[in-house]
Amino acid sequence: MGNQDFKIDIKIVWILAISNVLLNIVYILFLMLHWELSPTLTTASLIVFFATWVIVISDMTKNKIYNKSFWITSMFVLPTITAIFYLVRKDNLIRFEARFSKSVQTVS
Repeated sequence: MGNQDFKIDIKIVWILAISNVLLNIVYILFLMLHWELSPTLTTASLIVFFATWVIVISDMTKNKIYNKSFWITSMFVLPTITAIFYLVRKDNLIRFEARFSKSVQTVS
């Protein structure tokens, strides 16, 4: 199964993940200050959040990554932070899983 790249360009996934974080920060500030654009920012933030979440979770399930259950569980607990960390570590996780599975096959 190996490394399957995103169906969407990785740059767009990074833009979605970073804009998700920024929109959440701005939304919290607007909410604390009781500004009128809070509902609009809530909608925009949720749309970007769910788009990022679906793209990253589908990539996690398609690729053979090391400790897949940890990453998928983390997406349900801390989705915004986990998406960023997963994007940073994705290639290393795939390489480590391939190396780990080869060493297990040679021992067996």
